[in-house]
Amino acid sequence: MASTRRLQKELSDLKSCGVKAYESVEYNESNLLHWTVLLVPDKEPYNKGAFKVNIDFPADYPFKPPKITLATKIYHPNIDDKGQVCLPIVDPNNWKPATRTEQVMMALLALIQEPEPDHPLRADLAEEFSKDLLRVSYDIMSNGDSRVVVLVTGGTGLVGKAIEQIVNSEAHGNERWLFIGSNDCDLCDIHATRQLFKEVRPTHVIHLAAMVGGLFHNLAHNLQFFRKNMAINDNVLAMCNEFDVSKCVSSLSTCIFPDSVTYPIDETMIHLGPPHDSNFGYSYAKRMIDVLNRGYAQDHGRKYTSVIPCNVFGPHDNYNLQSAHVIPALIHKTYLAKKEGKPLVVFGSGRPLRQFIYSLDLARLLIWVLREYEEVEPIILSVSEEDEVTISAAVNAIVKAFDFKGEVRFDASKADGQLKKTASNGKLKRYLPGFRFTPFDEAIKESVEWFIRNHSSARL
Repeated sequence: MASTRRLQKELSDLKSCGVKAYESVEYNESNLLHWTVLLVPDKEPYNKGAFKVNIDFPADYPFKPPKITLATKIYHPNIDDKGQVCLPIVDPNNWKPATRTEQVMMALLALIQEPEPDHPLRADLAEEFSKDLLRVSYDIMSNGDSRVVVLVTGGTGLVGKAIEQIVNSEAHGNERWLFIGSNDCDLCDIHATRQLFKEVRPTHVIHLAAMVGGLFHNLAHNLQFFRKNMAINDNVLAMCNEFDVSKCVSSLSTCIFPDSVTYPIDETMIHLGPPHDSNFGYSYAKRMIDVLNRGYAQDHGRKYTSVIPCNVFGPHDNYNLQSAHVIPALIHKTYLAKKEGKPLVVFGSGRPLRQFIYSLDLARLLIWVLREYEEVEPIILSVSEEDEVTISAAVNAIVKAFDFKGEVRFDASKADGQLKKTASNGKLKRYLPGFRFTPFDEAIKESVEWFIRNHSSARL
């Protein structure tokens, strides 16, 4: 066939033309009507990316033009979110049978490197380009095959800081991580959240942001916990969908599980009954993330998922005695008791059982979920059932780490909350059978040492 001979000649010409921007050309010899070219621009702001270009030739080529689409996401006024390109040379009204594929690729390369905002497919980006905002930074504007932009909400807190530490020590060159906190954006405000996503253009999101607090803070403010967390979660997931985020991993909590349930808890039990009354507002709001994930999967084909960590502790925690969780609250109390020479008073009987996970261990697991875990269904990230400890045992570990010699009193007149919430990490073990958690006493010791060193700047 004449078209086959023509395509073979053009393929040979394209591969031998010497243009460095065409890093590779892939094709199937049994079907020359489809090529994939890896395009690497050499001008800013797109010169750090690699973009897969699909070229589909019609059966009656060259009398009709090829169809050009980008398989790689790009932030460009002349290329829409489906990869369709506003390229005049392949417009049916402009097409000439004598035009060669090499000329088409040169025109595409020129368009990518020199956008034409006067003829946009995306009017919003054309407006930004006219203000010269598109040229500020490649990291904001362009996500080539070699770049992943990860936005971490709640990134200045306990888990966000742990992720940042792991990422900095085990960096992947193709990933750019941005950690934002409540001072950077009010995620309860949909307009502020949209602006954040518009500026950052993340390809991936780890959603940690939440209004959080310990047992007694939850008891007093259930409605506030529900409304704020519902707003935050709905806004973040909606913007992930609107801005075509490839993957979002949200953090839930074991407190979302029903109060009356058989143990150990697993991922299938989330919606089998109401959570414990002590923190129903926070618990229901967190449950709704799973509902949102299922909805976005069903309606939009999204692969948004969630993790359910057990009780997290570690450096950079919240040590405020009115709102802290149990481990940081006990660390702060023990510090004060030792400093002031007073007894350590622990609220509750000390009998409740809890599974605790060190923040650096959780960070490693969250990064694995982001990169590898493909299910929409949540996954519990927890130490094993046999590593569950009583609050009394946790107190003993903290007392030992501080070398506290004073009296320890348990105030049983204060509420204990749930007696136990034992979770199964069987699913995690199936995926990562060799993962090693930091021993509890060692993690407590590191956390106490961090608090002592950073007491003046810690969140008290």
